[in-house]
Amino acid sequence: MFNLPKNLNEFDVNINKPFSIFEKKNFFDHEFFKKLHNEFPSENYFHSKHDLGNKKYLNNKDKNFFIFLSRSDSWSNFYNAINSKKFLNEIFLLCKKSLFSIEERKRIKRIDFKAKVKRDLLSRAIRKLKNLLGIYEVRIGFEFSLMKNKDYIPPHNDTENKLVSLMVYFPEEHQDKDKNLGTNFFRSTKENYNLWKGDMMNEIESKEFYKNYSIFYTSKFEKNKLVGFLKSSESWHDVSIINTKSNLRKSLNINLYKI
Repeated sequence: MFNLPKNLNEFDVNINKPFSIFEKKNFFDHEFFKKLHNEFPSENYFHSKHDLGNKKYLNNKDKNFFIFLSRSDSWSNFYNAINSKKFLNEIFLLCKKSLFSIEERKRIKRIDFKAKVKRDLLSRAIRKLKNLLGIYEVRIGFEFSLMKNKDYIPPHNDTENKLVSLMVYFPEEHQDKDKNLGTNFFRSTKENYNLWKGDMMNEIESKEFYKNYSIFYTSKFEKNKLVGFLKSSESWHDVSIINTKSNLRKSLNINLYKI
């Protein structure tokens, strides 16, 4: 179904500073990726969008997501493989050394996958005790993304409880040569915000951000490629304003969250 290397050094791209970014080309079996591409959910399933930038999304917190899975064997099989203890432990072991270099993550020893998140008092007390022992309860976030002409994703460095972000692009035939459809990663040139909580910025905040940060790497919008990075206080990224009148920008985000 897919090929996940055992070591970051085996990836086609492996950047360590200012934060960890990695890419693996030909991640999926060719025929399986073709099926995923052909069965990518239609826009009719997408009923949510971000206020900033207008990106539409469909994720595994939405009942429409599971309606879609019931109609796509390929995506259902892939989701079940990803939403598992085995896969998340593989991702954790892959990124463990890099996670230790992040101040807010240096105490992590292992993860405990939870398919369902419990919020009762006993579960929260157990979770708190585990945290003290360096054991993080985690869940998977699985989100389809659609962007149209003039849409964008403003600068941000992700929610506080995210550990690892994985992305897969689904370009149409001509889109894989469009430099503006990829993900831009930034480093500071003047003032370093160094914010652990870096929410999506509004227009005024973004203008100030671009005065102090510059792009040091752009992940090209290429098919059948896995792109990953670790959340840190420096993991700033965005997607430029889309200029694709004939086709949508389609992508998948797989996120490992600390509960």
